Amino acid sequence: MEETVNWGTTIMPRKPLTEDEKSIVREKAAAAARRIMDEHGAEKVTIRGIAKEVGMSAMSLYTYFENKADIIAYLQSQAVNELAADLAAAKARSTSPEKVVAALGDAYVTFSEEKADEFRLAFRAEEGRIPDAALESLDIALQPLREAIAGSVKEARSSDEIERIVTGIWSGWHGYAILRQAGCVNGQKPVFDAKTAAATFGIAKGRKATGAAAH
Repeated sequence: MEETVNWGTTIMPRKPLTEDEKSIVREKAAAAARRIMDEHGAEKVTIRGIAKEVGMSAMSLYTYFENKADIIAYLQSQAVNELAADLAAAKARSTSPEKVVAALGDAYVTFSEEKADEFRLAFRAEEGRIPDAALESLDIALQPLREAIAGSVKEARSSDEIERIVTGIWSGWHGYAILRQAGCVNGQKPVFDAKTAAATFGIAKGRKATGAAAH
């Protein structure tokens, strides 16, 4: 619905917002939703409550977000993008594919500890599944790991094989992060090296699978 401005007896349409202006409003609304979520939980996030926080009508907010789920998905993508930025920075500080894998694992676990709220939000599953937008962002976040694996495992690998290694290493990081948050483990961090991971997940050539390395 187009908002209007009443100048005396003449009602004139409000000038349409630019994309930059719309982005600013979306960011303000998302920040308000995050405050509500952090203080009261996701179930207390409502379009009406967010609109009140940012000083606009609920009807106007629907111009920027379709519904509550759309806002949560937007916040979730922001959290994943923050994780992606931390992983990219870890890759940039490393000098070889093998060191990249270890650095990415350290960055992943550090993110889960130092930005625990963002970590939980990044993997929030509505109705049992992470929203498509967040899944797409996660795929981008893991690209440095794919590239590091491709660079450190010298034997020819299909994209499916590379993806299996990625999934295995990622599962190791994520499982450790969850266990650490729950107080189940302390101290040593498990970091799969790509070559051992290739063997662990059953795709090594010419030899039997070995155990995953933790170091």
